[in-house]
Amino acid sequence: MDFIFILLGVLIILSLFNVGSFVYKKLKINHFVVSAFLLVLLLLLFVPNIKINNISLSIAGFIVPIVISLKLLPKLKSKRRVSSFIVSVLLTITAVLVYNLIDFSMFEYSLIKPYMPLSIVLGLVTYLICRRSSISYLSLLFGITLGQVIFYQIKFSGEILVLGSQEILTALIISTLTSLICEGIYGLYVKNKRTRYEKKLERLKTIEK
Repeated sequence: MDFIFILLGVLIILSLFNVGSFVYKKLKINHFVVSAFLLVLLLLLFVPNIKINNISLSIAGFIVPIVISLKLLPKLKSKRRVSSFIVSVLLTITAVLVYNLIDFSMFEYSLIKPYMPLSIVLGLVTYLICRRSSISYLSLLFGITLGQVIFYQIKFSGEILVLGSQEILTALIISTLTSLICEGIYGLYVKNKRTRYEKKLERLKTIEK
């Protein structure tokens, strides 16, 4: 069984039990909605790709992520966010190109593929650059996609280009989850600690007056 089915299955079960509630609060949606979305995404994996000339588009791995990105694009509303998005995209493209140039044939029959730890690292690094999981997601989606397109144009020009393969979708989910977890940890500990510190300063200033 491909890892993507295991990953989505685990995420569906976890979401049903409301595990990772901080993520749902951040997304401002009910955990049952997340479960339903993941189930639909799982079912869409069985839908044949859309073929346009030499391009094969996966509905679950490409069309759905692109639709989500359209909703998140308005988040790029400041020069700082745009610049961090561009840096993250370029970094992700570079990582994808380097990954594709390395021979990982020895891991062909391994359940844990080399792109999985790379996805975790990319999720962490893009979040540290962007400071927002939404911008991190956008940079990961466009960076991974552009990286694949550039690599195929260089090495497999003329052959069928698959956008949104199961491997790519897995990488996108893992890296996005990593950025969401980073944002959750940052929100729960760093921001809360800063807020408590600021409130303490305000009380001290009030007492001094």
